[in-house]
Amino acid sequence: MFDEFDREVFEAGQHIFEYGDEGDCAYLIEEGIVEVFILEQGRERRIKLIGKGELFGEVSLLDRQPRTATVRVIEKAVLVPIPRKLVDGLLEKSDPILRHLLLVILERFREKVNDALESSTKAELSPEHSSLRRTAKGEATQKIAIAHGMLRALSHDEFHLHYQPICDLADGQTVGFEALLRWHHPTEGVIQPKDFLWIAEQTGFIREIGMWALDRACRDWPELRKCTNLDAPFISVNLSANQLNDEMLVENIKAIIEKHKMNPTELKLELTETAMVASPEIALNIMNRLIKLGCGIALDDYGAGHSGLGQLQRYPISTVKIDAAFINSIDDSVQSQEIVRSTLALARSLGMKVVAEGIERKDIRVILLGMGCEIGQGWLFGYPSSLQELQLNKTER
Repeated sequence: MFDEFDREVFEAGQHIFEYGDEGDCAYLIEEGIVEVFILEQGRERRIKLIGKGELFGEVSLLDRQPRTATVRVIEKAVLVPIPRKLVDGLLEKSDPILRHLLLVILERFREKVNDALESSTKAELSPEHSSLRRTAKGEATQKIAIAHGMLRALSHDEFHLHYQPICDLADGQTVGFEALLRWHHPTEGVIQPKDFLWIAEQTGFIREIGMWALDRACRDWPELRKCTNLDAPFISVNLSANQLNDEMLVENIKAIIEKHKMNPTELKLELTETAMVASPEIALNIMNRLIKLGCGIALDDYGAGHSGLGQLQRYPISTVKIDAAFINSIDDSVQSQEIVRSTLALARSLGMKVVAEGIERKDIRVILLGMGCEIGQGWLFGYPSSLQELQLNKTER
């Protein structure tokens, strides 16, 4: 996933950094060879040569100390920078005890680095250990590539929103849309959310990406709502667990709504059960503030978690979206039928609306209507499409 935006190219003889420089970036070598050296009594002393697939500069990056050596290019090198922002995001998400242990280890490494450099022998790794190390390095490299690419994607307009219709099951009329994120990578093509959002969540980038998606959806809404025939349609945008822990979330959402002069009652924010129960008190506080702002709250992927709807009634949820796994099997699974039927009954008693997700067949639609389900979304009603495609379809009708 590395491309021309990610790489930095250095010619032979160039210094990448020097002793005493700020340690604000580590580097992964994609091509070429570099040497690491120090000065002893005015003479250069080479510590080691580093080649393709190896990492350097990571110690100063992690403990924020000045560089302890100079790195110079021996053969033309193509490097992938790993900025401090990326690492800080990962450390912020890690356990504080692990962060402390890491810093202690680095401090001890600093104390012993000179002794280590004087040793000319290295312990040989067993074949099994070498294999595990190569596997770990490969996974880390892939994760770095995706995370680094996301940083670039935000600044190079590579993210796009597609909108999937949410429809009245009785007449097929569009009552709203769900905003769905897509990453149009310059070399990899379209990357689906499942392949990168988990890393965005781990690194904390999901907050920036989530706010971008919300801003874009609200910006598009005046034109998107013209693709419906209702007086009060809605747009649904997903919020992650990470965002739900952001103290500035409500203020940021309010600013976006005001910026685009949007009616907040036409905005629904979708949350998963996982996001709610991870920090229940924080979630409840933020959700109540969002309700006060005028927004609606939808519980996404209901049934995929461990809690029943009754346990979640303490939250100000206005809409429940039943997970597609139960909808797709409702015609041949008694368990799925019972889950859908009981959800509909309990939601009605709590004054909540229900949306059936993943409807692909007409017979499933008929079964849901017979159960009293009124709203659904899925390929039967329309694929996720760009605003331009939706507008074109509206014109052609």
